[in-house]
Amino acid sequence: MRRFLLPLYLFLGACMPVSQSEPATRAAFVDSNLPALKVFSVPRPQPVQVSNGDLTRDFMDLAMGLESGRELDVFTRFEGPISVRLIGSVQPTVPSDLDRLLHRLRTEAGINIFSTVAQDANITINAVSRAEIQRFLPQAACFVVPNVSTLSEYRQARRSHRVNWGKITSRTRLAIFLPNDSSPQEARDCLH
Repeated sequence: MRRFLLPLYLFLGACMPVSQSEPATRAAFVDSNLPALKVFSVPRPQPVQVSNGDLTRDFMDLAMGLESGRELDVFTRFEGPISVRLIGSVQPTVPSDLDRLLHRLRTEAGINIFSTVAQDANITINAVSRAEIQRFLPQAACFVVPNVSTLSEYRQARRSHRVNWGKITSRTRLAIFLPNDSSPQEARDCLH
């Protein structure tokens, strides 16, 4: 009789309902102390709360001066539609961040701007290493140069009037050098 008890107990134990505990998932192993990745939400522009005089002064400071403080004699802008291409070793978050930014520029500012893969794009965003950026501008997180599309073009024209913001009178193309080995937020800041 005892030989039959053990198999009977095992059989009955197998028929018992299992207690419902939380299933083990990959999410259970994620460090929840990390902050969530920040992304831009749907834009909700608000009416301006500054005077026309303050707005004019701020615009002129931004449009007619460089970050270095040097003033510009000529205001330049792209005339017509603006094409943007992205090249280099791009971080996974950059294409979607760029799409959101271009959408904002189209909808909020009414700028005719779009992505392309064409080599003759007006704006070429180059994803390069931070070391390459700092080789040219040691204190910069990223930088923008007129009249070139790539880092090799910039190397060749570096000390010429061609890439001097103070000497250009029309804007047809430029390059943005964006770090590809920084945080997604820093890359996003550079895009803006």
